[in-house]
Amino acid sequence: MGIIVPEIAADPLKADFDWFVSQLSVSEFARGEPKGSLLTLDHRRVLLEILKARRDVMLVPVSLNLERDDPSFFAHAPLKVRELIESNLPLESPHMSREQRAKLARRFGRLSGPAMVRLVAHGIAISKAIEALACRYNCSRFYSDCEDISFTFDRVGRVGSREQLIFLDSFVGWISNWSRSVPIKIPPDLGESHPLLVRYGRRDSGRLVFDLRKMLSGKIAFEDSKQVWQLRLADFVVSTWSRAIADYDGSTGCRELFRGLYRKSALPCETPLGLVGASDRTECVPGPHHLEIFARMVVGESKILPCG
Repeated sequence: MGIIVPEIAADPLKADFDWFVSQLSVSEFARGEPKGSLLTLDHRRVLLEILKARRDVMLVPVSLNLERDDPSFFAHAPLKVRELIESNLPLESPHMSREQRAKLARRFGRLSGPAMVRLVAHGIAISKAIEALACRYNCSRFYSDCEDISFTFDRVGRVGSREQLIFLDSFVGWISNWSRSVPIKIPPDLGESHPLLVRYGRRDSGRLVFDLRKMLSGKIAFEDSKQVWQLRLADFVVSTWSRAIADYDGSTGCRELFRGLYRKSALPCETPLGLVGASDRTECVPGPHHLEIFARMVVGESKILPCG
């Protein structure tokens, strides 16, 4: 779960966040830190009301569906990626030298399956967040925010772990290559004079695209959630999102929360769950049948958008 927080929304949202944490009971803390997994249903409802009151803040959910995948796919994926990179070493790359790619391939080969899944989710989250900036934050009140875009992930493991280094070394090239077959959407009415495209746009075979290296290089950080309140807020929201989706049969009372989450989601209306699968192919396939309830729930629901 990503949360887009423009500079003008940061202080008011922080005040709301601090108030919300002050209302939590002792049972919603673990080792002195509030935990999304421990929130009561009533407090999840309050959280959604806070988010809905902050029009400038939007959510970027990524629902990774592992249901159809053979566990061996993830076990073998790091080695397959290593082999793919090594097979392409003779080719020139605008993103990395041959020596850098050879080192990256060795690092990929030593990743675990769960770490590989996290990297996939991180890459998708960044591409969806960039698309949200272009589609949801393109009015003049956010022009100044185009100057300083940054992404902060909740750190898993130690500082400078293999997982973090691989992502920082590879994500620009990976997302750039991936977006050739699944382009990051740029609204047709977003002209080249728009500040976001003046700063980060370029032409690729006549098509207007984002210069991801210029936009993202040096802008990715992995931080401890104990030190970054936005990450703790994201923990609250991702837990609420997952509880809502897991309650597709309506047995726990969490399913009702999905309407509020959907209204704050920056995703296109036609993809309410942001459902993706880990695969070595790029194609659209039907999602699990039992999740169709969520698309039906939000028919006719309007989103709360920063630009109206």
